[in-house]
Amino acid sequence: MGHVYYHHPGDKQFSLDFVHPDPGEIVSQIVDYDNDVAVKVQAYDIDEEFYVIYTSRVGGGPVREIDFNLNESLAKMSEDNSTIVVRLLEIYRALIAQNEEEEGVPVEAYKKIDVDALPDVLDRTSWEGSATAVAGRLASNLILKHALPNANHRTAVALVQFYLRRLNPNFSMPQTSIEVDPETYDWREWVNEYINKSKRLLTIRRKNVLFKHLYRFGARTLERKHAVEIDLTAYELDMYPSEAKIVYAEQHEDLWIEFVEEAVERAGYPDLKETPGLSKAEFAEKIRNLD
Repeated sequence: MGHVYYHHPGDKQFSLDFVHPDPGEIVSQIVDYDNDVAVKVQAYDIDEEFYVIYTSRVGGGPVREIDFNLNESLAKMSEDNSTIVVRLLEIYRALIAQNEEEEGVPVEAYKKIDVDALPDVLDRTSWEGSATAVAGRLASNLILKHALPNANHRTAVALVQFYLRRLNPNFSMPQTSIEVDPETYDWREWVNEYINKSKRLLTIRRKNVLFKHLYRFGARTLERKHAVEIDLTAYELDMYPSEAKIVYAEQHEDLWIEFVEEAVERAGYPDLKETPGLSKAEFAEKIRNLD
């Protein structure tokens, strides 16, 4: 009862963008989209009949073929930001390559890499406090900025490991994917639980007003791809989008700090919760010393 799909059930590249009970309003909305937006419409009938428009940007192509002028972007950044961004892109590319090796097919991009947005991730992060707090904020901000097509969460987890290793080279985040054996499986399940919570918060944060309408039409559960369900009764939907952005960003940051704290406990390095974090300048310097 009251079940609506966030991604179109027939094509997961399409996500929910507009909802209305009047077919005329649906047609008006479709006419307003730019030419590079593909559209699918789905009818639902819960407490009343309504229509959902699902949209997708056309023509992504494989991630590894995305063309951008990295040197031009780096030239606009501070030295510390450019040092960290280059390393971050290396981590991201390695994850995409690993993913392609596992799946045997190229990873399709649904948008471009927004390299120019990455310094903002670093500038918005508060680098004060414990190592786990800084690592958690970094991960949260990277995911919130959503500058990478695909693998934002996996890149954030890898960035946490990379940052904490600059303080303790022995720290290691257990495998979060690939083979399922008893030792890594618990880790994979546990990390996925955090990632799913993160995706729920991100989805609500982006489209709370839309979901408020869905709730009014009788929807109670929203299903994302990979069977991630969002219980609409568990979230406050009735706020201005600007307020929702702040409230859910704070919850998202808390979630990722909690993730890092639990990660260091499980990995046997609880002292990292008390260790002062590296500042951005110190982190960049340690990266330069690696090269």
